[in-house]
Amino acid sequence: MPQPDPEPPTTVAIVTLGCGRNEVDSQNAAGLLAAAGYRVVADPEQADAVVVNTCAFVEAAKRESIETVLDATALKDQGRARTVLVTGCLAERYTEELRVELPEADAIVPFRDYGRLPSLLRGGAAPPTPATLVPAGRRALPMVFPTPAGAAFPARAPARGPVALVKLAEGCDRDCSFCAIPSFRGRFRSRRPTEILDEVAWLAGQGVSEVCLVAENSTSYGKDLGGREALIHLLRDLAGIDGLRRARLNYLQPDELTAGLLEEMAANPVVCSYFDLSLQHASAPVLRRMRRGGSAGAFLDLVARIRALDPDAAFRSNFILGFPGERKADLRELEAFLEAARLDWVAFFAWSPEDGTAALDLDGRVPAATARARVERVQEVQDRLLAEAQQAWVGRRLEVLIERVDDGAAEGRSFREAPDADGVVRVEGAPPLLRVGEYLPVVVTAAEGPELLARPAG
Repeated sequence: MPQPDPEPPTTVAIVTLGCGRNEVDSQNAAGLLAAAGYRVVADPEQADAVVVNTCAFVEAAKRESIETVLDATALKDQGRARTVLVTGCLAERYTEELRVELPEADAIVPFRDYGRLPSLLRGGAAPPTPATLVPAGRRALPMVFPTPAGAAFPARAPARGPVALVKLAEGCDRDCSFCAIPSFRGRFRSRRPTEILDEVAWLAGQGVSEVCLVAENSTSYGKDLGGREALIHLLRDLAGIDGLRRARLNYLQPDELTAGLLEEMAANPVVCSYFDLSLQHASAPVLRRMRRGGSAGAFLDLVARIRALDPDAAFRSNFILGFPGERKADLRELEAFLEAARLDWVAFFAWSPEDGTAALDLDGRVPAATARARVERVQEVQDRLLAEAQQAWVGRRLEVLIERVDDGAAEGRSFREAPDADGVVRVEGAPPLLRVGEYLPVVVTAAEGPELLARPAG
């Protein structure tokens, strides 16, 4: 007697790897699945199905993505999970290869098929009509591309706290020799400002008071909509949304930061004075081999211009060590730049060969062990500089967005710290009725590594 088909899954967990853009895609996928009748849960071990949103930026991220998929498929033997779908950049970039090499996964879902996630979970039946999937006034297809003109913002999960990420654009037009993202994310495409503003207003109506605006290059926003002034106008319009207290602009290209944009970021009451600069190195010869502009002198001038507008501005950046052709002199120039620039939050990465990038053909390969040693060397320099930057805030006031409260203590972030990336502010002696999502004026009492200790301001 034939066995009946298993019941389709009703609960889904989404596991997200990689950057903030992937986080937004996962939120959109969660909204789409919820609109189709699925219950989205946090714990994969408590789900009937698992969606793994993968990253393909560097080799380490690829390995982590594969391991996460295998962990998810193991739940089919160990727990209640019956279905595993693989989405994200790895699924887009290596669709056919993964279908062969990961037979444990039930489907490899490239970007163009995101709208079919509900039907794939039902076993691949024809997808229901969009009207049955998406709440009125909201779009669903496809989440990783801009919504067509005149349509509302994409479906996404309701907010779960006071902070949310909002995508400004998709893709990238740059030709950095170390990066393959344009090859699978496509060319730069801005979302319509009305669509972004509608989404932020919707989030603010649910209690979100801080939005982090993300894109591959946020400073490119609007260049395909008639001009780069579009980002300035968007930031001004965000300041008029009821309930929005902070807008944090991430992924800024130094050669796209115009004087007008810098002035708007410094003057706008909701825009955090937080500059996430995509620098990558400080040596001009290394930057040219990376197919990027800039130099230590140009970057120091940019930092100085920002500090002239706001002496308290916070800075974040990333640097690649061991890029082909990098010499000891280049490393010393980077160290000198760090000493002079005194950035707050810095991440260092050892270069690794990446499929499909021009850097694969460059000569002057730096041994991996040498690259790792250089990362450790500059990290020691930056740890000292961060300690000095943190100590400079002792005795000063900050306004902290509270994100956790526990037995008279609280934790949150000021304008200086981005979520899940930088340090935090720990508040001792928090008021008894303090709640998550409130803004608390504090006085900093001490610094411990990336953390500031504080007490409520009198």
